Amino acid sequence: MFDDDATVDGLDDAGPGAVPAASVSGAASAQMTAGSWSWAQRHPRAASLEAAAPGPALVTSLAALEAADLDAETLLEGVAAWERIAAWAVARQAVLVAELHRRSAGATVGGVPDEIAVRLAVSGRSGQLLVERAVALDGAPAVADALGAGVLDVRKAETLLRETDHLSTATASAVQSGVLDRAPGLTVPQLRAAIRRAELTLDPRAAAARCAKARRERCVRLSPAPDAMAWVHAFLPAADALTVMTAVDAVAAGGSPHDERGVDARRADALGEICRRVLDAGTGPDGTPLPVRHGRRPHLAVTVNASTLAGLDRTPGVLVGYGPIPADVAREVARDADWRAVAADPATGEIAARSARTYRSSPTYRPRRDVVEAVVDRDATCTFPGCRVPSTRCDLDHLAPFDPGRPADEQTTTDNLHALCRHHHLLKTHGGWRPHRDLATGVTTWTSPTGRVYRRAPVQVDLGRDPPDVV
Repeated sequence: MFDDDATVDGLDDAGPGAVPAASVSGAASAQMTAGSWSWAQRHPRAASLEAAAPGPALVTSLAALEAADLDAETLLEGVAAWERIAAWAVARQAVLVAELHRRSAGATVGGVPDEIAVRLAVSGRSGQLLVERAVALDGAPAVADALGAGVLDVRKAETLLRETDHLSTATASAVQSGVLDRAPGLTVPQLRAAIRRAELTLDPRAAAARCAKARRERCVRLSPAPDAMAWVHAFLPAADALTVMTAVDAVAAGGSPHDERGVDARRADALGEICRRVLDAGTGPDGTPLPVRHGRRPHLAVTVNASTLAGLDRTPGVLVGYGPIPADVAREVARDADWRAVAADPATGEIAARSARTYRSSPTYRPRRDVVEAVVDRDATCTFPGCRVPSTRCDLDHLAPFDPGRPADEQTTTDNLHALCRHHHLLKTHGGWRPHRDLATGVTTWTSPTGRVYRRAPVQVDLGRDPPDVV
């Protein structure tokens, strides 16, 4: 696939650091314009580098160059030549990695990615990426040859492989061949667009089927980040994604011309404002009221000490669904909020009461609103260990299963209810997991079907205290 004996015309006879003049003749000469021929005559060292194929001879010559002695044109072509060397090196490495992968076929313990990761002192994921690239290049010889010849750089080769890895081998090869000649002159975004156009043109029906399948996987996720920030990741149909960006841009553009915020900050603020208006109105874009859960419409909830709210201290607050936030941020969120005072249990640190209301047992299977609010506020999240689904989005489950033969007011109580997300509710009901809540400590103990025990500590609102030791 690659020619290790390839040489660069004239480099073998050149002295250390020398780059010989380009030797161009025949068809190549006929194709050169007068301008390019003139440029080559004026900058022979740069022209020689431009014409050189990647390989040991070019490495030797480049390594001997003294940057301070070169003109700008030769420096630029040196940069381009090193880029070709980088592509050539990656392609040669991939051949070895692919052979290691072939020899390990059928191994049941360990694997090539782990061995590579240990040898190179990189993460397991980095080792896996090396293997994935090598295997993909092994199955795409035209791309591998272009990479090894330095015609494609590493990013463009990876783009060709990644953007076609969802296709059959034959279709992927046809798409790659259709854009390979143009790829060197395209940026990565331009290459990505060319690949997608070629795919849609080659087999429109298959492309439509893949589009429908991908559309079913659309989602929006939140990932907490440091410094009271978070990422919102949305995987959307292209038209919906452009709708979001167009709307965000339109709102962001409506600000004052003297606004000192950057465009990214204005877009971020615009997205938050659009969603905030929906929550404040309590209706969706079509005017339909937002669904109510546990007697509450969707809202933000922040817990902060009264002393912090008054500016007497800087104890962190808790933004439900996110976690601890600085005192200043908690005060900002709470500035225009509706308030309800809560009291913390001095023994466990969790919410024990809200306002002046006393929570009593409910006489039915379905708890009264005050009982619902007490449990939702107390638990803050699903009570399965490690689960962070906010209690406002959870089911309320009876710890001891509800028995219709016993009085309801002895069972549907704050002590016998806890918040469970739908997944963990089903796990308890049908998966053999058994929870128990210690009323003295607020710790919920879960026993797995295999008998292993896991503990979930209560969520504390007294943020000045250390959490209890839970082992």
